[in-house]
Amino acid sequence: MQESNNSKNNNYNLSEPRGRIALDTWHRSISKDDEKRINIKISKIYEVDLDEARDIHINYHSDRIISLLLNWAKKHGMTESTFIAKLRDLDIHELAYQTSMGEVIEIAAVELLYKQLCDNPKINSSQTREDRYINFYS
Repeated sequence: MQESNNSKNNNYNLSEPRGRIALDTWHRSISKDDEKRINIKISKIYEVDLDEARDIHINYHSDRIISLLLNWAKKHGMTESTFIAKLRDLDIHELAYQTSMGEVIEIAAVELLYKQLCDNPKINSSQTREDRYINFYS
């Protein structure tokens, strides 16, 4: 009896996507309500409580938002070191939470953060020189 349960669990583990691949798959063309249900899927797959599943989901969106934001910043002439310095002043976690709850779409969160990143008054003169294109066109 124990053996059949183990093989059943192994089949489940092999057939279901895990990690970032699973989260990417679940996020394809989903609605607001589906976004909220992903926490339950995460909880079942990883056998964690809903609070931890929520944290995993928020961290997933945080990582994606930061990655997209960095790509936008680099395309507009910002160096990675300047990006990292300015990133500290942004509330990415709150927007990642809102995204995980289906309240805001990911690209809207990135756009809002990008505007904040460009309008960030806490920059010194060396960073202004590095990011002269962003400051000129903002």
